[in-house]
Amino acid sequence: MARPSRKAERTEEVLDAYERCVARYGVEGTTLERIAEQAGLTRTLIRHYVGNKDALLDALVERFARRSKHDSAVLFESLPEKDRIRTLVDWLFDPGLSNTRSIRVAGALITAAKDYPRLARRMRDWTFEFVGLLEQELATAYPHKPKDDILAVAAGIAGIYFNVDSLESLGRMSGLRRASKEAALTLAESLG
Repeated sequence: MARPSRKAERTEEVLDAYERCVARYGVEGTTLERIAEQAGLTRTLIRHYVGNKDALLDALVERFARRSKHDSAVLFESLPEKDRIRTLVDWLFDPGLSNTRSIRVAGALITAAKDYPRLARRMRDWTFEFVGLLEQELATAYPHKPKDDILAVAAGIAGIYFNVDSLESLGRMSGLRRASKEAALTLAESLG
C-alpha cells in the first residue's frame, strides 16, 4: 500500500515558515533560503511543495485572506444583540485580541503591493471586505442614515483600527489605542 501524501501538511509548514519570515523581513527580504531554514526543509522541497517565490506569495496571500475572512466572520457573528457597535469597537481595539504576526504580515503585504499588481488587488479586496462588514453592521444599527454617511463612518473606523494596529509593534501604545477606540466610538455615535 502506498504511503499517504504529506503535501498538504508540508505545504502548511512551508507557508507557516514563509509567514514568519514575511512578518520579520518583509516580502522582499524573505528568501527561499530563509524559508527553508525556518521550515527545516531544503529549497528544492520548498519549490516541490509550494512552488517558486511568486507561487509562495500567492499561496500566502490566499491563506491570509481566508483566515482573515474567517476571523472577521467569527467576530461579527459573536456580537451580542444589544450594543453591537460598542462591543465591536471594544473588541477591535482590545490589545488582547490582536494578532501581532498577522498585523506584521498584513503590513508587509501592503508594503509589497506596489510591486505586485495581483497582490495589490487582493489586499484592496481584503480591505474592502472588512469595510463592507463594518458598513453592514452600521447600516443595521442606523437604518435611516444615508449610505454615504454609513460608508464614511465605516471607512473612518477601519482606518483608525488599521492604523493603531499597525503601530502596535512600537510598544507602549496603550494610551494611543484607548484614544483611538474613543475616536472610533465617537465616529460611530455621530450616526445616532
